[in-house]
Amino acid sequence: MQRSSGFNKPQFSAVSNTATPSLRTALWVWFACGAMALLAFPSLRGSSAMIGWLPFWLVIAPLIDLALLRRRWLALTSRAFLVRARRGRRPARQARRLHRRRVMRTSPQPQIVNP
Repeated sequence: MQRSSGFNKPQFSAVSNTATPSLRTALWVWFACGAMALLAFPSLRGSSAMIGWLPFWLVIAPLIDLALLRRRWLALTSRAFLVRARRGRRPARQARRLHRRRVMRTSPQPQIVNP
């Protein structure tokens, strides 16, 4: 019988997978409504004493939450992009002189004909 060390790593998830689609939909709606409100009402582009900078809460906060929900996908996509970009470039090399072997070519002697 094996003894358990008691250090099992629990699997924590910030959001359950069943709530993710509805949460994503709500965040997209929040972002769209916030962007429309900022475009329609210039007074919302300022700051409030109780809430703070309103464009953050109307537009930036939902985008940050959407990025956190998709963080694994974003990490894999960015990693794949970097690998593709690295493969496309040739490795940088130090410029070197070409060492060619010089071959002495003897040109045929012109034949002088005596008149």
